[in-house]
Amino acid sequence: MEITEHILTNNDCYKAGKTIVPKGIMVHSTGVAQPDVEGMLRAWDRPGVEACAHAFVHADGVTETLPWNWKGWHAGKPADGKVSANNTHISFEILEPAGHTYQGGTMIGYDARKNAAYFAAVYRNAVELCALLCQRYKLNPMTDIVDHSEGHRLGIASNHADVAHWFYRHGKSMDTLRADVKARLEGGEEMTQEQFNVL
Repeated sequence: MEITEHILTNNDCYKAGKTIVPKGIMVHSTGVAQPDVEGMLRAWDRPGVEACAHAFVHADGVTETLPWNWKGWHAGKPADGKVSANNTHISFEILEPAGHTYQGGTMIGYDARKNAAYFAAVYRNAVELCALLCQRYKLNPMTDIVDHSEGHRLGIASNHADVAHWFYRHGKSMDTLRADVKARLEGGEEMTQEQFNVL
């Protein structure tokens, strides 16, 4: 997995300059059929965008968009006034493939067979990124990684369906992702100095 850097310096979230001590990872997907990371960077690297994650995960790798210890704008405001995961979690958005639309939060016209290779690539990159971040920040993959929908149920995020609405179409879930991250960490592959430098 290749990690490149394109910090969203024009985004108001970056300009706010607030930092966090990472306590977990929150996994998102973009909710739009747009696999082109350059398009997402253009859309988010400007003032007036009320969202900002720490990275985009795409088929070719990972693009870091905020310093990992920056406060992101990704979890929204919990309904009951609890502390938002913005204050505690590193976040990334997995880019969704082209070819589908949304209706009421449901994917319409999504072809799982056609998108199998794409999903496999982004899922693998998400697992590897989570493993690197868990190693770097001493996080427990089984308890410290959630998606946006789980964050809502925990009271630390707004009401979104990602990524559960997508993963199941490929026989995956957050439970499988957590288990795969744990297995990756237990596989004995230590983070290289170059990877530490990137993170």
